Amino acid sequence: MMNLTKIHPLTYIIYYLLLIVLAFMFNNPYYIATFIICISILLVLQGVKSEFKGIIQLFIPFAIIIALLNPITCKEGITRIYLFGSYFITVEALVYGILMSLSFLLVILTFTAYNNSVTYQDMLYVFSKKFPNISMIIVMALRFIPLLNTRISETRKISKLSHHEDYTFIEQIKQFAQNIGVVVSFSLEEAMVTAKSMKSRGYNVAERTSYLIYKFRTLDIILLTIIVVCLIISIIGFANGYGSITIYPSINFSFSNLPLNIYYLAFVVLLLPLIYLELREKIQWH
Repeated sequence: MMNLTKIHPLTYIIYYLLLIVLAFMFNNPYYIATFIICISILLVLQGVKSEFKGIIQLFIPFAIIIALLNPITCKEGITRIYLFGSYFITVEALVYGILMSLSFLLVILTFTAYNNSVTYQDMLYVFSKKFPNISMIIVMALRFIPLLNTRISETRKISKLSHHEDYTFIEQIKQFAQNIGVVVSFSLEEAMVTAKSMKSRGYNVAERTSYLIYKFRTLDIILLTIIVVCLIISIIGFANGYGSITIYPSINFSFSNLPLNIYYLAFVVLLLPLIYLELREKIQWH
């Protein structure tokens, strides 16, 4: 690693935190599609193709549940689709559920990219001196989703080896629930062991020191400047209705209205810095 190791961890933290906020802010399909494409490219460049595939496979069932649960429970919207008799769902509620599930996917992918950019030592370096307990909680929370994903994949492989694959749909759901229970139990047990180990080693008894030394460099200043400028432009656009659509009571969006404006351009530029650095590094090494 060349350029990427020179970036201060605080720069990474600020950047990824802003990406997570933007994932919840913007619900325009063009913005969401651009976000998914860029974060997927970043994950591929980071060399986590298998983990990326695992996330997508795990996400699809949850996305379907979220997308269907919203129109079932919410009847807002004027465009009705009658399924049987007088029972109906609305297109607006279905679209809202789909966009909500995609935003959830963006958050998961962003957390995954973050975990490949910032190690837990970096997190502790930034926060542990002033907030040792909070920093440890944040580190564990950020590692939780990728760690669960890895353990679920391992549990599924073991389950396939010990059981038949010709399950019915109901049996597959029961098996999936059982796997989730195993993973949660394993995670809680490991958390207890880790907590006891930390206590026995005297964590937070004295001021924490670190063997890592980071300094803000010119690259950090350039990145933060680009991030702040693009963020301000994007927020101004969001305040003026660019990047968001109204879903209820009717959808005010058309795919023919391409977001070709400075606000969308700033949003795209905001997603590109780490992709550029990853590409540059791969070119230098190859």
